[in-house]
Amino acid sequence: MIFKSSQKKSTLIVVAITQLIIQLIANMTVIALPDIAADLNFSAEAILWVNIIYLMSFVAFSLPFAKIISQYGVKKSTKISLLLLFFSILISVFSINDIMFLLSRLMQGFSAAILAISLYVIVVEEFEDSEIGSALGVVSSSGYIGLLIAPVVMGLAIVALDWKWAFLMVLPILVILLILLNGIDYEWATEKKHVDNKGSLIYVVMMCLFTYGMTLLDEFGIVFVVISVILLIILFKVEKNVPKPIFNFQLLKDVKYVIGNYAAMITYFTITITITVLSLHLQYILDVEEIVVSFILLIAPIIMIGTSGFSGRLSNRIDSRIISGVAMIFICASSTIFFFVDFIPFSIILVGCALQGIGNGLFSAPNNKYVLTLVDEEDLPDASSVLSTSKELGKILSAGIFTVILSIFIGGQQLGLDHIGHLFIQSANLMMFICLLLNLSAAILLFYSKFRYDHVPNESAVRFFKRIAPEWAKKRAYEK
Repeated sequence: MIFKSSQKKSTLIVVAITQLIIQLIANMTVIALPDIAADLNFSAEAILWVNIIYLMSFVAFSLPFAKIISQYGVKKSTKISLLLLFFSILISVFSINDIMFLLSRLMQGFSAAILAISLYVIVVEEFEDSEIGSALGVVSSSGYIGLLIAPVVMGLAIVALDWKWAFLMVLPILVILLILLNGIDYEWATEKKHVDNKGSLIYVVMMCLFTYGMTLLDEFGIVFVVISVILLIILFKVEKNVPKPIFNFQLLKDVKYVIGNYAAMITYFTITITITVLSLHLQYILDVEEIVVSFILLIAPIIMIGTSGFSGRLSNRIDSRIISGVAMIFICASSTIFFFVDFIPFSIILVGCALQGIGNGLFSAPNNKYVLTLVDEEDLPDASSVLSTSKELGKILSAGIFTVILSIFIGGQQLGLDHIGHLFIQSANLMMFICLLLNLSAAILLFYSKFRYDHVPNESAVRFFKRIAPEWAKKRAYEK
């Protein structure tokens, strides 16, 4: 679809580039973990906090800010978030110790959470119903491109200069985005939504305590996890008496909906920790250069992009749960390969990456479609928030559990030491075995859901998705 309005073109450019930057900031640190650890003296336990603290901040503030930005204006919130992201990157570049760098990642997760919400609202408010599908397609593609090039950008920066240059190259892009956004003489008006301050506070504290507790799981960590569970119970009781709660617990009464979200969480659990484990194994154990590692990690995203469109079309003919279940089997196969990563030839590692790409590509679109068509149209925002939170929670759990495993096997020693290489391999093997079991459980539950419960898509949700579908999709459906 061609957008004739110059304002719409400018808006789409801003939104698409911002989405790309969010994915870059979130994913390019994986390749640089060894270099960051060496420069800022991170321990084996602390280095994984580079990604954990980003995810913790993103998840903790996503739901509350979905309503808060309506109070101040979408454009204003976006500009403030871009400025905050700009200064947080400066802090990353000029960090003199691990604490300072982790603080910058906390700020980046916070600003990315606001941006991610703002981008969706901008697209919905700016474009007509017949244009939204095409606009969201462009934005989604930008996100995939960001995910795709993040390892390569960091790998090239490390080979040519230093890991800090990958962060520095983002700064002029943020300046251009601010200029373009400032040139749009329009504020996207949204209905001012009620902000559940009490529920928001409980949710933020609960997610922070849960994430921090999961990374420890010693006597203090268990206490934090228990407190977070107590806060979850309190949040449930508080939200029952709020007209417009921050979290709609009624959605969790549908078993099919819960299974779909669980499968999404496990998928992101697996892909996040697999990238981390594989990157560290290739660099520390096999002594592969960063740039080569970055290209190896490109295999899965490239295949994922290629298969996601096919899986979406396939879900029109085959039940989404069957496709998602088969996808989980592919992911199980890749986890099995990475479990034996120390005994297999290098070529089989590439096969494992390809299988993971196929699995994730087959899984994403059908599962998203399945979950979101189970709810009423009015519940779609909450359903989307729950689905996004499930995915981010999977990332947090995987990083947290692996941090605990590393602390048990390696403790506070640095990963680069030769005498702990076998300990890292044991840690990675245990993590991959956990991934294998969880993926098997998700596959079994998806097949169980198919043969135990009928999937009757909610008609109002289906009508909503038809309204925002791109014109070429509507035409093809009509011709059939």
